[in-house]
Amino acid sequence: MTGPMSRRVLRVIALIGLVVGTAGSLGLMFNAGGRNQPVLLVLFTGWVFSPFGALALADWRYKQWSDAPRTTLHVAMLIITFGSLAAYSGVIPMPPGSRPAFSYLMVPLGSWLLIAVVVLATRRLSSSASSSLPPPQA
Repeated sequence: MTGPMSRRVLRVIALIGLVVGTAGSLGLMFNAGGRNQPVLLVLFTGWVFSPFGALALADWRYKQWSDAPRTTLHVAMLIITFGSLAAYSGVIPMPPGSRPAFSYLMVPLGSWLLIAVVVLATRRLSSSASSSLPPPQA
């Protein structure tokens, strides 16, 4: 994707995917944990929602990023969305003998790790790219 139009399309697709991924992940979580105590469901809801909320916040907060880091963020949104839905729906098998709560604990943790790597890498790339630019002419 090279043009501004294709970057806008990627952003729209990533944001729509984020909404669908959030709703799907929470729906699958409520389906799997419907018999649990309400306090536990509230805690799991916050934990499962947190990576999606952080990605939406990052998209809003880092509008000043250049094109490459923003594209990286949008691709990470799609990876986390599809990965979460695949794990929660059983497409990605969990270890034998693990309880359903295992995926709802580990997938957000893995998502947070991926978010941290993407944000740190893109910030580093952005700062090194801006420091390698020649100084402005007077």
